[in-house]
Amino acid sequence: MKITIHRGTHEIGGTLVEVKSENSRILVDAGYPLLLNGKPVDTENVYVWFPYLYGKFIEQGILPDVKGLYCWDKPMFNAVIVSHAHIDHYGLLSFINSSIPVYMSRGTRKIIDISVPFHEEPLYLSNVCEFDMYEPFQIGDFRVMPFLMDHSAFDAAAFEISDQEKTIIYTGDFRGHGRKSACLARFIAKAKKGADALLVEGTILGRRDEEVITEQEFEELLVKKIEGFKGPVLFQSSTQNIDRLVSFYRAAVRLDRIFVIDTYIANILYELRRLGNNNLPYPSVHYPNIRVLKPSQVMLRFLKRIGKQHFAKRFSVKYIQEDELNRIQYKIIMAVRPSMWENIRSANLQNGLFIYSLWSGYRNNDYQKEFEVLLSKTGFSIHELHTGGHATLSDIKKVLQELKPKKIIPIHTMAPELLRNLSEQVLLKKDGETFCI
Repeated sequence: MKITIHRGTHEIGGTLVEVKSENSRILVDAGYPLLLNGKPVDTENVYVWFPYLYGKFIEQGILPDVKGLYCWDKPMFNAVIVSHAHIDHYGLLSFINSSIPVYMSRGTRKIIDISVPFHEEPLYLSNVCEFDMYEPFQIGDFRVMPFLMDHSAFDAAAFEISDQEKTIIYTGDFRGHGRKSACLARFIAKAKKGADALLVEGTILGRRDEEVITEQEFEELLVKKIEGFKGPVLFQSSTQNIDRLVSFYRAAVRLDRIFVIDTYIANILYELRRLGNNNLPYPSVHYPNIRVLKPSQVMLRFLKRIGKQHFAKRFSVKYIQEDELNRIQYKIIMAVRPSMWENIRSANLQNGLFIYSLWSGYRNNDYQKEFEVLLSKTGFSIHELHTGGHATLSDIKKVLQELKPKKIIPIHTMAPELLRNLSEQVLLKKDGETFCI
């Protein structure tokens, strides 16, 4: 079995891992890079111009030079497997030859299906095969076993990939301190021991000063911060971090506040709840304290134009308009992002709390800085409260000790060499380097 990590040996995000046997070839994750040369990648221009300038994007490093993968090549892959619905793991699907099947879980597909129209991504998933967690499936020579993992993305998966001779395990992104922390123990119990290679994420290796608390501890700190406050509470988190949305919702319930979300978040919660096997809150008569910010006329026209007007209509009885938002602002906990400044201004929300709940590094961009300045001028005090979506050193160590792989390859990290402090089996690889196990 041959492995090529086309991207991810020395960076966080943009992951692409090729696994090849004598007769089969698969790609695990097809991630869009988060940074190039230390700066965020302009996704909009890339999507617009890639049919004409794809060679330039390969030269720039946006697209790894992988033969037989992209839409302009003759397909030479049996499948692409996606671990979860973060763009740094699925964002290159737009460029992949449509005849290559794409495997993902139902939850991952649902989130991508909802995200694409709202973010106007040029992605149409026409050749998708859905898998169930803990149910193995076959792709050519490979038997693939998916494991549900605890991560800041819903339905994140790890994979055990075997041919007739070798086995590798790819952890994907994971953690052990979220609301699904039991998934890590189940993965350790069920995954093959002594696998030939373990590709393990190491995001935290470059962030040793990052404080990690459990999602339950986060909720308790959140309640203490808001309790007794007599003004609007705004928060910014990943719209796909379902654990975090649940924490803010639960805080709203405990503090008798109204939980306000936009149409995008409302649809994500609604569709994920419909998948079953979860108790996610969603806008309905069953959750009277959830309200949906009425979408703008521009958004309504856009949804109608793409045939997705039901994304808005299904929540019309739960809409809250800006005048009502103004009247009850002292009772709200509301999800926001910088693009929603006009909503905040129009509703005249002021003298409140703004809670930033994302990785602190994202606060360095000018758009975010401008947003926080505007909030400060409106009387909002700004607080940062967060816990990461990635494995702690102790979680990584537990995986290594319990699975006892023959070789360990760090991935999804800026500091892979630090993993050598945990095991002598660590091998450091370079992007594009093919190695055999």
